[in-house]
Amino acid sequence: MVALDNGIAGIDRPTKGLRLHNTLHGSKERFFTRDGSRQITWYICGPTVYDSSHLGHARNYLSFDILRRVLEGYFHYNVLYIMNVTDVDDKIINTARRNHLLSKFLENVEDTTQVLAELVKAFEEERRKQDKKVEEAKLELCNATSARQRQDLENNLKQEELKSDKLSQAFASMKEKEAVLCKLSKEQGIEMLLEGGSAAVLASFLDNIQKAEVSDPAIFRAHAARYEEDFFDDMQALGVKPPSVVTRVTEYIDVIIRYIQKIMERGFAYAANNSVYFDTKAFMDAGHTYGKLNPSAVGSMGLSSESESDFLTKDKKNNIDFALWKASKPGEPFWESPWGNGRPGWHIECSAMASDIIGSVMDIHSGGQDLMFPHHDNELAQAEAYYDCSQWVNFFLHSGHLSIEGLKMSKSLKNFITIKEALKTYTARQLRFLFVYQAWDKPLNFSESVMKEALTKEKDLQNFFKIVKNYLRKGMDGGTYSKGLKGPQWLTSDDKELLMALQIAESEVQERLEDNIDTGGALLALLSLASSVNSYIDKKRDESSRPILVRNSAEFITKMLVIFGLSHARDDEIGFGSDATTSTGSQEAILTPYLDAIAKFREDVRAAVKEDVDIKGKVMGIADRFRDYTMVDLGVRLEDTANGSIWEMVDAQTLRNLRDEKIREAQEAKCKSLQSKLDRKKKDLDKYESALEDPKNIFLKQKELYSVFDANGIPTHDIEGKELSKKARKDVEKRMKKAEEEHATIKRKLEAKEIDLDQIKCDIVTLEKQLNEF
Repeated sequence: MVALDNGIAGIDRPTKGLRLHNTLHGSKERFFTRDGSRQITWYICGPTVYDSSHLGHARNYLSFDILRRVLEGYFHYNVLYIMNVTDVDDKIINTARRNHLLSKFLENVEDTTQVLAELVKAFEEERRKQDKKVEEAKLELCNATSARQRQDLENNLKQEELKSDKLSQAFASMKEKEAVLCKLSKEQGIEMLLEGGSAAVLASFLDNIQKAEVSDPAIFRAHAARYEEDFFDDMQALGVKPPSVVTRVTEYIDVIIRYIQKIMERGFAYAANNSVYFDTKAFMDAGHTYGKLNPSAVGSMGLSSESESDFLTKDKKNNIDFALWKASKPGEPFWESPWGNGRPGWHIECSAMASDIIGSVMDIHSGGQDLMFPHHDNELAQAEAYYDCSQWVNFFLHSGHLSIEGLKMSKSLKNFITIKEALKTYTARQLRFLFVYQAWDKPLNFSESVMKEALTKEKDLQNFFKIVKNYLRKGMDGGTYSKGLKGPQWLTSDDKELLMALQIAESEVQERLEDNIDTGGALLALLSLASSVNSYIDKKRDESSRPILVRNSAEFITKMLVIFGLSHARDDEIGFGSDATTSTGSQEAILTPYLDAIAKFREDVRAAVKEDVDIKGKVMGIADRFRDYTMVDLGVRLEDTANGSIWEMVDAQTLRNLRDEKIREAQEAKCKSLQSKLDRKKKDLDKYESALEDPKNIFLKQKELYSVFDANGIPTHDIEGKELSKKARKDVEKRMKKAEEEHATIKRKLEAKEIDLDQIKCDIVTLEKQLNEF
């Protein structure tokens, strides 16, 4: 601890400098740039644009967007952020071609029975191929050579087995629909048959037969362009900053060819049958290390062939060699090269494009954990072969997997949620809260419970800003501070405690962010400061409070949220801010006097009508509709408190969701109450109608229990003709007496009109009608 000039104890916590988890060495290391400057060169593996992006992609790109913002906004680095777009590769080619062939097939199909017949054959073929993959995965797992390789291969086997299960489920679903096809039109029947993964199975089947017939390169270009635009739309919707530079593979073909030629000149690649392969043995024999990121995966065919078709070929010198240039095949786009028509391999694109812009040394390279091997390890090998160096990347950063039910979210496993689907349930800020709160480099199992944690953090800060803003409006005339400086300025113990809380938070945030950019820990420090401010406000509701201390704390919290990308606040604004701003100032600053006037008007109306019984309900209803609908649609939350109405600006859709949830809960409670009333009414009616019946008939109806009765209807013998025992006789006489008393009581109440059966029946009808309206 150190003493400040004013005698307040401060925090003496020396900075350690930024340390990042470098997967190149598997440890946290002191961060440095290649030339010691504030300029960072950063290459991130971008999307393979063959389908819509899902939350697994959001995990990667949002996490690194947060890190980038912290490096720029908190550590004050200048970041050159380069992202590639893979717009030609096996997945894109296969998906585009298959979609095209499926569309052509459906255009010419005559009826649903033809589609069904082809689907049955398609599922049989797909099952055969998938069973083979599962057996190969099992065999390779048995031959695992290390604990890490065993773990990777176990995950690989789980994924292949899940694909088998999904395939079986899709087939069973398709067969169930067969029975109702006759009741549907051709279009309806085909649409139903192709649901649940069946379309992809049929498309793959058609591709096996007809792929060579597809020759128009526009089919592949259009498919990639569509999903590239879709990807960047998703990124913008999530609030991800655009890259400094975007590189597309198809625009770098010449650069990639020259890159391959130089690797060949250095003796680390060879041509075979119009393809070019990287020579892993020559690379290692020259003293280089292959598989730096995941050495245990080297030698595994299942892991080496990830995302690459035709990996096993007789053209290669070694099984683990990989393609730099792939010879053209029928049904694929191609470019001319010294080795014949073909296209780049998957891994070479990143080495060539990143080198073209950054050069021989890169500060940061990032991507998902699933890219460590083979993609990133092959990138390193290619670049080190090209430059004849021992290290191309200084820091490798890998984001943790996003899993569902313990397995990586992926298209191939069909266990994904698209970003567009997720944004229908959660706001972009809520998804960002999830990734700010969770460690960026650790696995994350996506579930309602983890989202609930994120939503709770957002709600806590929303409440904090609401309290602070309303406090400052009274203590500082909104954005000015002159009113807050009136009167004595000496600090009380509460003031000093709040000042200390701010210093602790600032120090803790720095410590957490220097430690591998631990935004989750930093967020907890901000929430702790918010709690201290709330406590201070609760204690200091008189003129002795120091609004400037409150504002300073709120400004620090806002500044950090802006850095994380959680707030759009500008200039001196505090809180989450708003996307809608004008040239004359923030939306909140412009609307403040109007909203204050509206809130005051509504408060006065409520106060005036509380004493007037005749108009109270009507006016209060108007006021509440104004609060719950008019203001909600404007993105304003109004809240009635003991100290008057307070307001805050919140995303309109978030408020609508909260309002609709409250309405739903209220309706459920009302429905439950109505059902309870209905049950009571029915029970009363049954009780009264039963009591009105002649007591003599009570036992006479129970002939399955008794056989002989006396003149009063009391049973004397059981069903077998045996006379009742004295105890049994006494019991039935007691029950008869009780029935007679109830009968007499109900008759008396009916005659006195204390009970109205017709009204009870009417109430039942009314209650049933009200319940049916829900």
